[in-house]
Amino acid sequence: MGGVVSFENAEIIYVAEDGAIGLTESFASRFENDMPFDIKRPVVTRKHETLIKENWSAIYQGTSAFDAVKHLTPTKFFYRTFYNILFEMAPSLRPIFRSSMTVQGKSLAGIIKTLATVINGANIVKASQELAKRHLKYGAKKDHYTAVGQILLQTLEIVSG
Repeated sequence: MGGVVSFENAEIIYVAEDGAIGLTESFASRFENDMPFDIKRPVVTRKHETLIKENWSAIYQGTSAFDAVKHLTPTKFFYRTFYNILFEMAPSLRPIFRSSMTVQGKSLAGIIKTLATVINGANIVKASQELAKRHLKYGAKKDHYTAVGQILLQTLEIVSG
């Protein structure tokens, strides 16, 4: 059927008839100059959804890149890799992360797992907006999302093996 999913009167995500989801033109256009990739209107198809879920499942279980002696668990490997790169590439973000890295890392892994699980569910908008609200409280700024997004992609590439 397709249509727009809205939350608190904000049309953010478009759902196509084939189940693909993406940012609405009106929402995406406001951030076009901030997007680090040449993707003007990001869309996640059902094929992308399957790949995301399969990749996260493999990471969560431990890929060929995972070394149990060095990292103990696949989750630890994921979040240690992420935060090492984050604080090396964007040291100004370190003060935002006040809790222990173990607590923070488990939270990050849980968030990624949740987003991968609900990507085409009814709760994706709400889950994403709640996450954004929490990060605003922590002091996250619009510029931070580009750096974090790029570092997340780099981390996923490393831990995917």
